[in-house]
Amino acid sequence: MQTTVKLSRTYHAGVENKAFDTITLREPTFADTHMSGLGKPQEFQPGPRGTNMLVSYPDVVDAYAQRLIVEPGYEYISRISALDALALERAICSFFLHTEQSGTPPTGSSSNSVSAATTSNE
Repeated sequence: MQTTVKLSRTYHAGVENKAFDTITLREPTFADTHMSGLGKPQEFQPGPRGTNMLVSYPDVVDAYAQRLIVEPGYEYISRISALDALALERAICSFFLHTEQSGTPPTGSSSNSVSAATTSNE
């Protein structure tokens, strides 16, 4: 799976003056997320008054950009605007968002779902 980030304008970069107005990313793999030790590019942390804050790690986002950019190539993106850089960050982080509401079984206990799955397979 690939994702394309539409940029706010056309950029020209490199000695060949390559023109691009999109950045194409490939989906991260287990090797990218775990074997490399990169982990998630953002996470929730406790905030003031019991709220949670979403914290992004620019160095991890950049490490994923180096691995995931298919086109135009990581070496071409150094001069994109801050606005486009934020769009790229959102696209990279979106690979790590859960589409399900919750990973918790309806009973609230993972052991119940495991035993139910074991029982139904016997």
